[in-house]
Amino acid sequence: MPFIQMRIIGVLLAWLLFTGICIAGEQEFKIAVAANGQEKSGQVSMEAGRAPYYLIFNLDGSLLETTANPHAGAARGAGGSTADFLAEKKVNVVIAGSFGSKMAAALEAANIKYIEKQGIVINVMKGVEYAK
Repeated sequence: MPFIQMRIIGVLLAWLLFTGICIAGEQEFKIAVAANGQEKSGQVSMEAGRAPYYLIFNLDGSLLETTANPHAGAARGAGGSTADFLAEKKVNVVIAGSFGSKMAAALEAANIKYIEKQGIVINVMKGVEYAK
């Protein structure tokens, strides 16, 4: 095979490998909404760290997961522990009625954005602009 053809094939294979790695490495953007219940039609929880549930959505508004907050009843440190829990879930943005200073600091340290909003979970989630 001539040198030029081998080189073209090599470049094409390298490009395919590179694009495959880039696509495989992309993480889905996730929005977690603190909620008082497990339904999308429920109220946003006023306390982020002690929210009973978190509903996790993608950017399209599809519900990916509903999870109980394992730190909602913690005697102390609920905010930081909840922030760590959400970081493990690879959440990019958290929405709640309010955030304590410790949870806000923990979210910032994990590079997770947070937004204070009140209302119905699905309406609040869809009504916010996100910067990736």
